Amino acid sequence: MENMNKKILCILISAVLAAALLFTGGPASAARKPPDIVVNGVRIDAGGAYIENGVTYVPLRAVSEGLGAMVNWDEGAYTVNIELAAHADDTKVSDVISEISPSVVAIVGTYSDSPSSYKDRYSEGIAHGTGVIIKSGGDILTNAHVVDGLRNIVVVLHDGSAYNGAVRYVDTGSDLAVVKIDRLGLPIVTFADHFIAGETVVALGTPLSFSLRNSASKGIISGVNRGMLSEYALIQTDAAINRGNSGGPLVNMNGQVVGINSRKFEGVGIEGIGFSIPSDTVTYVLNQFYEYGEVRRAGLDASLEEGWAARYGLPTKEGLKVLSSAGTARAGGLLPGDEILSIGGANVHSHVDFNECMKKYKRGESVELIIRRGAEESALVLTLE
Repeated sequence: MENMNKKILCILISAVLAAALLFTGGPASAARKPPDIVVNGVRIDAGGAYIENGVTYVPLRAVSEGLGAMVNWDEGAYTVNIELAAHADDTKVSDVISEISPSVVAIVGTYSDSPSSYKDRYSEGIAHGTGVIIKSGGDILTNAHVVDGLRNIVVVLHDGSAYNGAVRYVDTGSDLAVVKIDRLGLPIVTFADHFIAGETVVALGTPLSFSLRNSASKGIISGVNRGMLSEYALIQTDAAINRGNSGGPLVNMNGQVVGINSRKFEGVGIEGIGFSIPSDTVTYVLNQFYEYGEVRRAGLDASLEEGWAARYGLPTKEGLKVLSSAGTARAGGLLPGDEILSIGGANVHSHVDFNECMKKYKRGESVELIIRRGAEESALVLTLE
């Protein structure tokens, strides 16, 4: 990487010397077609490029930005400032970490006798996790499994100040919870309204030891809509997520939270496979918390089974099979043996698909289902339980 940067700098320095002529107008070139300039295989718009005495002169900005660098002209200092892409990216990550860190907290407590698994996961009777500030009045978002069985909760802010915390809301289905502390004027996080695979992200948290509070790791969004070990779709990331990171934010380069870090795969030969609860699920759950004090999921009074392809994550057109039905589902015509193909226009192949669909509805609302009964497809309108 260092050699590559040196090569880029050499190219840019040459371009600076050429650009010095261009800033003053440059010598008039014969009426010849300007040369095409190709940078890393991509033709760039290098208006003003010309050849004289066998030397090619190209505008500084055109070549620099083609190489991914940033160029700024300081008229007062009569200076061209060039920032290489790698350095710019590192600076951006550093800025994001500085911006989001004051809204990230550590959550510490002691485990109770139940669940016994805490004795396997933590030493000396101390458990810790991570959270993010969602309300300036002291509401902290974290994972439900972080506070499960946790007593004597203490929330430690970025500045090292500590406050007693109490669990306000918990939803094990989404693995989200809210802890309340008595403090005003806290800096809150903002949530992203979209995200895509390939985005650069940073995970923040308190991995392994409380002494590593507010550690950061960089990676990308490896995939979205992952139905792994969860009732809802998850974000997959290769940013390092370790024990204690749970409840911390996964942040994009705009300083927005795209997800809440929740779990990872561990084992010999497994690297860089972590998962976060996406911001849309977080928003859904928080809205339910603050409206009802709990998550009141809409659903069908029916037992549903996904096919083997969906269970193994294979592409499939198979819907959800109805094992049994009762209540409004049965009254609306849904029968055992039916196959649900879509709900409200969205295809459903798995339990995760079904739960994602239900986030759009409330109990008592009506929704149209497309089902297959035998060889025929038909529509049913059912009231959600």
